[in-house]
Amino acid sequence: MIRAALYARYSSDQQSSASIADQQRICRERATREGWQLVGDYEDAAISGASMILRPGIQALLADAQAGKFDIVLAEALDRVSRDQADVATLYKHLQFARVPLVTLAEGEISELHVGLKGTMNALFLKDLAKKTHRGLRGRVEKGFSAGAVGYGYRMVRRLTSGGELVRGEREIDPVQALIVERIFHEFADGKSPLAIARDLNADGIPGPKGLVWRDTSIRGDVRRGTGIINNELYVGVRVWNHKHYVTDPGTGKSVTRFNPESEWIRNEVPDLRIVSDALWQAAKRQQQALAERHAGIREAAQARALLNARRPAYLLSGLLECGVCGGTYAVVVGDRYGCVGHHRGRTCSNNRTIKRAELERRALAGIADRLVSADKIEAAVAAYAAHINRENREQRIQADADRRGLARIDKAVAGIMAAIEDGLYQPAMKARMAELERERVEITARLAEAPQGIPDIHPGIAEIYKRKVAALTETLKDPATRLDASSDIRSLVGRIVLHPGAKRGEVHATLHGSLMGILDFVNDKPQPENRRVITSVAPGSRE
Repeated sequence: MIRAALYARYSSDQQSSASIADQQRICRERATREGWQLVGDYEDAAISGASMILRPGIQALLADAQAGKFDIVLAEALDRVSRDQADVATLYKHLQFARVPLVTLAEGEISELHVGLKGTMNALFLKDLAKKTHRGLRGRVEKGFSAGAVGYGYRMVRRLTSGGELVRGEREIDPVQALIVERIFHEFADGKSPLAIARDLNADGIPGPKGLVWRDTSIRGDVRRGTGIINNELYVGVRVWNHKHYVTDPGTGKSVTRFNPESEWIRNEVPDLRIVSDALWQAAKRQQQALAERHAGIREAAQARALLNARRPAYLLSGLLECGVCGGTYAVVVGDRYGCVGHHRGRTCSNNRTIKRAELERRALAGIADRLVSADKIEAAVAAYAAHINRENREQRIQADADRRGLARIDKAVAGIMAAIEDGLYQPAMKARMAELERERVEITARLAEAPQGIPDIHPGIAEIYKRKVAALTETLKDPATRLDASSDIRSLVGRIVLHPGAKRGEVHATLHGSLMGILDFVNDKPQPENRRVITSVAPGSRE
């Protein structure tokens, strides 16, 4: 009996979730009439048909087709699979390679002709749909309605027309949030930084846009994109639309922003939505320009330093530190002290402990020297790791060679049976033998496809090489003048350093998590659970 798999999809902007059930129902009816055995259902809900790359259902379908789990794929129509011309062609090639035909209720069995003609028609449909959508949105904007999300400081108006239809896209000022907008503009114009404004708003318990916490980026935003409170022209009664559009990256399937020329922007006066006066807006813009000019020189100097230090981080432990309370980043926040960025810049974390950079580096290097670069442990660990990897590689090669020989044997046997049939020597047992050979082929092909990617063999003398490098690293760490040069070597040993507040005032605990524990497990034959792969817990110390 032919094994069939069903595929269904609906896009959230045009269909309801019941669409998938409807597609599956009519496909099951077709499978029943044909006498096919249903072995799997694959679906993608609320996902556009413009790209298959990010759709888990279609990816699982392709993987199972390669594994030989079904003999045929059934869908309602080709545009339910994808409307992207290149994706349709790619899917067809993969299914053909797996010897799995694609059948739809609308087109029948899909061939190269369908892929070419229907793929082109669906691609043109997408392009035409985008143009019509854009034209419709522009019409709404020119009539004074909003074509986007509800911005901070406003709320949606829900009312019915005289004909009983719901009015969409109408906005009005939210008086509570409008006061916050005016506060932000006044404080920024008076010279207060976006970071300080966000910190005070969070301290006052005022929710930010979408109910999230305030961040400095919520206020300063991006001038080019028109994002951020101080860049939103709607606050002075001007609605700006069509300053950007989105295109799909063919490599990732994700949307990428593209800015439109200013000549294509649509500007409409909406005085009813004004929150900020022209004088306050201009004062904020002057402060923004002054900050941009003031920091231009600083930015150029920073870029120059970045070019000089492109191959190493700013500090020895930069990028390795993590807050043990919120999981966020620990960085230099004041003076020469490390602190939780979530607490000091957004007030979103309760961890207020800071620690001197020099003290943390001293304690971290002590832990590295004590646990990670101990010569007697490292030499045995690396040797065991090399032996383990090389042994697994040998076993995988032996199995792969046997599978390839098995495929060659099957091809030869199938060719012999086909030659006998062509010569008029057909026997009923040949059919069963062909089915048996095909099952073997599917099993071997699936095993080859699921085989893990091989890791290059490791040189037997790697332990001695590593031991010499560790000795050189130890000497480098002893000299403060050359210590920063060893930052890349430290990153190869340390995955992250987690900092927890201690029980005493100013106390900070530091825990080093390394990347060598897997190797040490092979030596000790005592694998540790993943969440306990801790190399060393450095003794706590108080702030200085």
